[in-house]
Amino acid sequence: MTMKKFLTLLLASTFALALACGKGKEVSKAEDEGEDDQQAQTTTTAAGETGGTTAPAATAAAPAVANAATITGLVKFEGAPPKMPTIQMNADPYCQSQHASAPATDEEVVVGAGGELANVLVFIKNAPAAPAPSTHALIDQHGCQYHPHVQAVQVGQPLDIKNSDATLHNIHALPVVNSQFNIGQPVQGMVSTQKFDKAEITPFKVKCDVHGWMKSYMVVLPHPYHGVSGMNGTFNIGNLPPGNYTIVAWHEKYGQQEQNITVAPKEAKTVNFTFKG
Repeated sequence: MTMKKFLTLLLASTFALALACGKGKEVSKAEDEGEDDQQAQTTTTAAGETGGTTAPAATAAAPAVANAATITGLVKFEGAPPKMPTIQMNADPYCQSQHASAPATDEEVVVGAGGELANVLVFIKNAPAAPAPSTHALIDQHGCQYHPHVQAVQVGQPLDIKNSDATLHNIHALPVVNSQFNIGQPVQGMVSTQKFDKAEITPFKVKCDVHGWMKSYMVVLPHPYHGVSGMNGTFNIGNLPPGNYTIVAWHEKYGQQEQNITVAPKEAKTVNFTFKG
């Protein structure tokens, strides 16, 4: 082979390799050494991106239940609520700048003026299983905090993990029954999608390895019968088939409570919980 032909072949190979590298837009998943393999492939897209891989289609949500019952309730806090510390974000100037007007406080215990307790996961422990919904659940990294602070997702439901901040985040989920995952998101607007393939009714922690103060909690249920108490302490669980159930209320600091309930066809039932400090 002549030197001219060799150089021509080398140049063509280099050009083809550069084109192939330039097409890759997915961000690889960072995993701790020894960590279990992720059970579902992560789909990652950047803000404004229209091409690439899309999230797999989910099955339809459970149909409306005939003679369905509804459970509503109020979660209260008894005693003097603890004062939550201010979160020190000075290690990341961007994060600190997002709370210039009012410093962020820890969300471990959020109590309203009337003793209403927020961020309590409320779910039916023994409800019948239902197909995964087509709607995506969302956990958003915004202001260097997780939103929502606690949530329930369904087995097989797509979970979108979004970075709304102009700084590096990673989301490190620590389930016990399902496989852990640890996904880096260096670009603002990135969305990665995950799924859990097993029920996990003991809530587990989600953290950020970049910002140690960031934490959230999640539970994976085989059904859609769950809610979270808002700032007014209320929750709602609808479309529940009539029957005998155990309803669970879980708080990250004050633990778990259970009540046995019976709901009749079309019944609107009230179930309240009180956590003591």
